[in-house]
Order: sequence, then structure tokens, then C-alpha cells
Amino acid sequence: MVRIKINRKTLFILFIAYMQLLVFLALYLNLAGPAELLNPRRQKFFGTNSANRQNSNETYGTPKATKLKRAPPVFQGPTNERQKAIVRAFQHAWSGYKKYAWGHDELRPVSKRFDDSFGLGLTIIDSLDTAIIMGLEEETRDGVEWIRENLNVSPARSVNVFETTIRVLGGLLSGYHLTGEEALLEKATQLGDNLIKAFTKSSSLIPKSDVNLDNGNACSPNRDLSSLAEATTLQLEFRDLTALTGDQKYEDVAFGASEHVHNVGCKKMDGLCPFYIDGKGEFKKSSITLGARADSYYEYLIKQWLQTKKSIDWLRDDFIQSIAAMKKHLYRQSQPNSIWFLGEITELAQFYPKMDHLVCFLSGSLVLSHLNGLDHDNEHLEMAKNIGNVCHKMYENPTGLGPEIIHFNMEDSSDMTQADTYVKNLDAHSLLRPEAIEAWFYLYRVTKDKKYQEWGWKAFESIEKYAKVETGGYSSIDNVLRKKIKRRDKMESFFLAETLKYLYLLMADDQEILPLDRWVLNTEAHPLPIYN
Repeated sequence: MVRIKINRKTLFILFIAYMQLLVFLALYLNLAGPAELLNPRRQKFFGTNSANRQNSNETYGTPKATKLKRAPPVFQGPTNERQKAIVRAFQHAWSGYKKYAWGHDELRPVSKRFDDSFGLGLTIIDSLDTAIIMGLEEETRDGVEWIRENLNVSPARSVNVFETTIRVLGGLLSGYHLTGEEALLEKATQLGDNLIKAFTKSSSLIPKSDVNLDNGNACSPNRDLSSLAEATTLQLEFRDLTALTGDQKYEDVAFGASEHVHNVGCKKMDGLCPFYIDGKGEFKKSSITLGARADSYYEYLIKQWLQTKKSIDWLRDDFIQSIAAMKKHLYRQSQPNSIWFLGEITELAQFYPKMDHLVCFLSGSLVLSHLNGLDHDNEHLEMAKNIGNVCHKMYENPTGLGPEIIHFNMEDSSDMTQADTYVKNLDAHSLLRPEAIEAWFYLYRVTKDKKYQEWGWKAFESIEKYAKVETGGYSSIDNVLRKKIKRRDKMESFFLAETLKYLYLLMADDQEILPLDRWVLNTEAHPLPIYN
């Protein structure tokens, strides 16, 4: 009789091989979906996968190829008191929305009513991945169930293609990547087929800015003009839809717009582009800004490069060129305390010392540049830090909330008591935007400097003090310069999708949640995978 001795290491290897064989057989024989096997905790969230409800009356369009590229991650939930407080804030916002606006786009928390600009249940979809990342099982189940049972992605109304893509398509795709729930991909595919008509109805490579999700009619209602951001902030989402469905049409039309802007070029300002493009795909005379209508064009240059595993060189090159042009034309210091900021160039080619809160996004893009080998001599990182600092300066006011716009003093003065910055009353409202907190999140990831966490926490405390509505939800504020606040009666979906998500990630003990070498966050903070 021959005895075979097997040591522990060999036994472990055999066990692993056996388990891999079981997984393969289960998938091959269609006994389980990949999401159930890759992430067993998913069963606790959702029960049976929607694809297995074959005997029900539910019908969905089936994408050509529905497969996850990697296992849905498992999120453990909050691990410290600050994170727990942020989760409670999300639940307060969600409960107010659920009580007074469920299934509608956005909550009006003061009047306990709702807005319906999209007709797509915007807040549910936009905030779903925040609930997932926070480990909120009940909210996640409710959101997925509403999407599965009630979401109609073809309402008879015209919507802005850019906003619908980054918020709704992006939210559905990220939700799918984080759960494996097939209904999310099915709805995303149907929505993508509706949105793509903005491209097919255009006479140029630049899409129409608006499309009717029911009949497919598309137009650009502002004198047939689209903004730079509207045309060039669709690519991450459409490319991801191509990767998941196997249908190349989504990536081709969206990337065509990026290629067009690249080929036309913005040579007059060394890579900085005017923010209006007409129906022929030609730039129109307009201001040079990193704020509204232009911001995410620059953001998606580097994020597309990362999403495609650094395989498209001109995306990298255009990003580097644009940053050099920002430093040359827009990057200035205020007086008398030399605070770095990013201004604008008017149509008359004059420098204007004004900075939108939106511009704070650029810190994150510069950090990504630093982390991916594009930052020689740490210039991009230093610029990112300076932007993070000026964004913190925005919050130094009576309420501690960020205004929409801040202006800078550029007049030489020996009076060191003179203020470097000021906020006009028309610009003093706060929509509880995320960009400053986004900047501090990226900066904390790369520097581990605790001050960014402290800045974020102080902003959160101000949100709790001034924006929280006791009956449910949070409201935009009319003027951050007055402690006696007036509420605007609007809870933007991005408050849950971005502001609270970035706060939660900023406060995390584990800064490897959603590692930046494996995930890219779209401009609405929806994580999408970086593909090989």
C-alpha cells in the first residue's frame, strides 16, 4: 500500500484549486450570477439577482454582454465617530426625501414638496452608490428596488444630456459595479440608447445639449450652442457602457466629441478653450474659465487617460498643456497676502480676479497627475495644495459655508490689514457644493495631512448647524455672510451623491477604500473602474 504525504501548503493549494473549479462550474452551468459568487454579502443586500426572476412578469432589455470586470467591493461601513455622524446626515437627507419626494427628482425640504426637472427619480439614482459605500443596506435595497420596479428612462420630456449622463447614467453604472445588480445595467443601457440620439441628431461631432428621452428629438436651445463641458464630460460614462455591453457605439460617439475638440485645438490660449461651441462644432468667442460650462473638460482629459489605462497619449498631453496654460494665464496671487487663486479671461482678453467654487475640482485632477508620474518637480502637487488653501479661504465667513463665487483684491497695497478676498451678495448663496471637500479628499489621500480632515469636518459642522431641516433633508442657503439664514428650499441631489460621499471618504480610517489606481470618480463622484 502506497501512502502519499501531503503537507499543509500543498493541501491549501489543492483547496484553492477545488474552489476555483466550483466557481467555474457554477458560472458555466448558469447556477449563479458572477456577482453572487464574487461578493456573497450581496445576497444580504438584495436576495436573488434580477436576472434569475425568469418566472415573474418583469421584462427587461438584455444587453449583449453583461459581465463585471471584477468583484464588487465589500464596504464595512463607518469606523469612527465622524464617519458615523456623516452617515446619520445621509440618512436624515434620505428619510426626508423618502417621506416627501420619493420617486421624484429632488426634495424641497422646507415646503416638504419636490421638483421634477428630469422625471427620473434623480436623488435615488444619484445617491445610491453613496448608500452602498456607507454600508447602508436598507437604503440600498429600497433604491435598487425602486429602480428595478419603477424607473422609466423614457419620460416624455427634454433633459440636459450632460446632467443626465453624469448623474443618472453614471449613478446606474457605478451602482452596477458596486453590486452586480443586473437591473441597473439594463436601465443604464436603455438610457444610453435614449441619450445617444443627441449625437445622431447633430450635424457635427458635438452633441446637441438637450434630448427628449421619449421621442428622441434633440436640440441646443441656447442659440444652437453647447458648452465645452456639456460636450466633453460624457466620455467616462459612455465608454464604461461600451465596456459592459460590448457595443462600441456608445464610446465611439462620445469620444468623437473629445477628438473633435482636440483636433480643432485651442491654440490662441495655449490649450485653454472658450466655453461655447456651436452646432457646426466651431468655438464661439467667450470667456476663458475653469468654472461653470468649462470645468469638467479639463477634469475628463486626465480621467479618460486613466480610465483607458494610460493608452491614449494625446489626452495626457492636452492635460499637461492645459495646466501649463492655466499657470501662465490664470494663476495669480491676491494682495496683500499673496493667496494663490485661478481667475478668468474675459471676452475682451482681460484678466478677471474671480473664482467659482466649482474650480476647486482642479486640486483633485492635479493630485491624480502627481500620483501618475506627470508632475515634474512637484509643481502640480504644490498647485493643488494652493487651490485647496484658497478653497478653504472661501469657508472663512460667518456661517462657515462655501459661497458660489469669490473675488480677489489685486491692487498693490502696503496695508496688510486689507482683505484679500470678498464675496458679492449675488454670489453669496451656498448650494452645499462638493468641490472644496473633493479637493481636500484628494489632498489628504496624497499628503496624509490631517488639516484637510479638520477643514472638512468644520464644513460638515456648519452644514449641520445652518442647512439641516429638522423635518428631513438639508437646504441650500441664500447668503453665507449672514448667520440669520434664509433657506432656498432645495436639496440638490449632488449633496448626497458628492458632498456627503467625499466627506465620508475623507474621514475614513482606511484610505484604501476605492483606491485611485483602480477606480476613477466621474464628475458627480460616481466610481467607475479603470480597465486593463
